[in-house]
Amino acid sequence: MPLTPTAYPIDDQQLPWGLTLAEAERQLGQQAWLPPYGGWPNLRGACRSVLGLAAVEYNLRAPAHHKPVMQVSYELAPPLNHLGTGPVAAARWVQPLTQLLGAPAEIKHYPEKPRWDMVTDTARWEWPTVRLSLSVFGGVRQEKAGPTAAGLYLAWLDEQTAARPFMAAVRAQSAALEASVARIQEPLLFTTQGRQTSYYQPDYSTPYPHAALADTERRQAQRALYRDGLCETPTPLQTRLHDQQVALWAVPDQAAWAVSIRQDTIVLTPPTLPAVELITLRPAKGGGAMLLSIGDLHLQDAYTSPTLGQLAAALEQHVGVVVRRVEQYDC
Repeated sequence: MPLTPTAYPIDDQQLPWGLTLAEAERQLGQQAWLPPYGGWPNLRGACRSVLGLAAVEYNLRAPAHHKPVMQVSYELAPPLNHLGTGPVAAARWVQPLTQLLGAPAEIKHYPEKPRWDMVTDTARWEWPTVRLSLSVFGGVRQEKAGPTAAGLYLAWLDEQTAARPFMAAVRAQSAALEASVARIQEPLLFTTQGRQTSYYQPDYSTPYPHAALADTERRQAQRALYRDGLCETPTPLQTRLHDQQVALWAVPDQAAWAVSIRQDTIVLTPPTLPAVELITLRPAKGGGAMLLSIGDLHLQDAYTSPTLGQLAAALEQHVGVVVRRVEQYDC
């Protein structure tokens, strides 16, 4: 089945980009699903082929079950006459993919002695909204659905289209905060030793992996797509806060509090409160760190800084959250 910029193939079906993981599961019907991988929510099932190449299984990945599938991977089968567990020549996949899709944008060979848990060759094809990557393994791997010798990876790059169903709610929340911010009482300000970075998703396959930080629309789309509960910090607070400050403030006309860094805000409305966790990373391999997660707002500071502990205590006192405290080593 051919590759199009609007859909991804699963055997004889074409599933349009934009389907949520839950919708994709319904469209694929009843299957004997394989155990999912870690990380993002995912669906893992057996398949016969992709783009004319023999395959054994596929995996659909999304930031959440109610969010669109953004990544699809396929485990490619070794040739039937392949002997042993060593690597398969990359040409077995690069040549037919080149005939189908044109020359790859990039192809690399890694000369190290091959092992099954490493990659010997990679190739990449890219279009404005879709990226296809091939990784040839250093040996045959045994997956649940059978032996595999290479992986094929599809990524949907159109994050702003993917985020569109979620942007209206985020913008409405931001607008409501913006309208009320002039009436807020003096916020509690906490100054960290470390810089607090607004949420964005880097793309290390491009020459400018951090480009989203300078592109407001893209950054906001990524935040709506990959995170839940975060919105834009009201403009008056943005202009007041610097990158090492966190504000805790009561939202006017609401039984709610908000935590803001310069561009990201999370609203806390009792009794429905997100998980809050304060992690003390004691020095072992590094210098340690303090981490505070408030739902999908993640803050970090130096191990020697008391600030995040003070913010956690303020959240308990003013908002009534339950803070889970964890201590471990940075190893």
